[in-house]
Amino acid sequence: MSPDGTGDLDIKLAPGAEENAMAMMLGDMIKTNITNNPAKVKDFNKLEGNVWLTATDAGVEMTLEFNKGSLTIHDGKYGKPIIQIATDSMTLMELANINIKMGLPYYFDKTGMEVIKKLMKKELVIKGLITRMIPLTHLTKIMSVK
Repeated sequence: MSPDGTGDLDIKLAPGAEENAMAMMLGDMIKTNITNNPAKVKDFNKLEGNVWLTATDAGVEMTLEFNKGSLTIHDGKYGKPIIQIATDSMTLMELANINIKMGLPYYFDKTGMEVIKKLMKKELVIKGLITRMIPLTHLTKIMSVK
């Protein structure tokens, strides 16, 4: 375990995912976010299940397979996702800009309001938004650069 508490994070690409640039970028972003903010390790370690992400404009999809302290990123849809997120590639990356206040995603600033608008217009679709709120909150926290 390193002094910052992150140790060697178990984040890896499944075979074939190295061909998916967005999957590689997302894996690096999550690892950097946790390394830069070791408090996010708790959220990372609580995640269990698959999260499917698709960038509708780019025709790119990936699955984040969380297993309480490990993450394997697959190209395409893998397994049975507990959360599914579909939006354009720009919005997918902008989700990393959501602020976290008092341990929760904050939707009452400019970035948060844009997310809400896109949800209302169905430009951002999140299956599991209500039924998987706790894992979605953990996911938002580890993806947020804030």
